[in-house]
Amino acid sequence: MRVVLTGAGGFAGRWLSRRLVLDGSQVFGLVRRVPTDGIDGVSYLEQDILDGEGVAAAMASIQPSVVFHLAAMTHLGRCQASPELAFATNVAATRNVFQAMPRNARGVFASTCHVYGRPVTDPIREDHALNPSGVYAQSKVEAEAVVASIDRDVVIARAFHHSGPGQSTDFVLADWASQVKSGAREVVVGNLDVERDFSDVRDIVDGYVILAEHAPECSTVNLASGIARPLHELIGLMTRTTGASVRVDPGRVRADDVPVFRGDSRAARDLGWSPRFSIEQTIADLLQSVG
Repeated sequence: MRVVLTGAGGFAGRWLSRRLVLDGSQVFGLVRRVPTDGIDGVSYLEQDILDGEGVAAAMASIQPSVVFHLAAMTHLGRCQASPELAFATNVAATRNVFQAMPRNARGVFASTCHVYGRPVTDPIREDHALNPSGVYAQSKVEAEAVVASIDRDVVIARAFHHSGPGQSTDFVLADWASQVKSGAREVVVGNLDVERDFSDVRDIVDGYVILAEHAPECSTVNLASGIARPLHELIGLMTRTTGASVRVDPGRVRADDVPVFRGDSRAARDLGWSPRFSIEQTIADLLQSVG
């Protein structure tokens, strides 16, 4: 299988690269800069995906059978601070990638659970209304609309929260893990009463591969554990062997936090996806990986 992967240097992109190489695929990673610690077996190409002509030339040269589009601006705060850049990165670049994809190829677009907004059902199914809040979620809804408007076979993967080894400390579990690993006697957190559906990044990228191989044409599929855990349970898993205390920082608490956010993953499971990693294993591996 000849694969083009955007975002190959990112958190999920690196794990997906490993998975694809292990499967024997020829992987061509489109990146802004070739990483110094790249994944063995990946052919990296410096290509700005905001350059439509450049993306088209790369696709014509590679002629992939599958395109995974993971590149995105994902940090909520940075998207809010730079909306024009967020919409260009998350919407215009998505158009460039899938318009350039060969017509006989299969695409997988990494969208997000944030497109659902405040849920009206629990768990959240794929037919739940889209009610995005904030620039990041709005940009992903627009990107999904772009995908639907292009005459290509692209599956939309709505991944719920995920974490694991190698994640940036910009994200909650990795932030906590970094504080714990540094020996902090007090871990600073936000609202611990909310419940969130977390998966392991390695399970999520397994899901991307399964969707590429088995999902119905142009379908939309959730990738979620189906279990919403209170965040106080997750911080407890991190601190139980260290004796560190926990302090809630009011500045990290959002007044409009959704109490419970859980995904319905039956569609993905019907296609053969089955998560392999427990949340305990994810947290243990995350703690081991942070500096």
